[in-house]
Amino acid sequence: MSEIKLKPCPFCGRSNIKIETWTSGGRMYMVKCNNPDCPVPERGFPTGRNLDEVKAEWNRRADNEAN
Repeated sequence: MSEIKLKPCPFCGRSNIKIETWTSGGRMYMVKCNNPDCPVPERGFPTGRNLDEVKAEWNRRADNEAN
């Protein structure tokens, strides 16, 4: 697993990003903004079983620059 640095939140600009992990039904990850005033995106936060893929999805922006 490579170390992927997370970009700031695309909605509020803060760098207070959290990676949640849970194991109900298998290990899952979610990358989300930890700012309580930040709105949850309409499609939700990135989730999945592969942490690198979830981080890459978080880092994806409108210009498709993933890193």
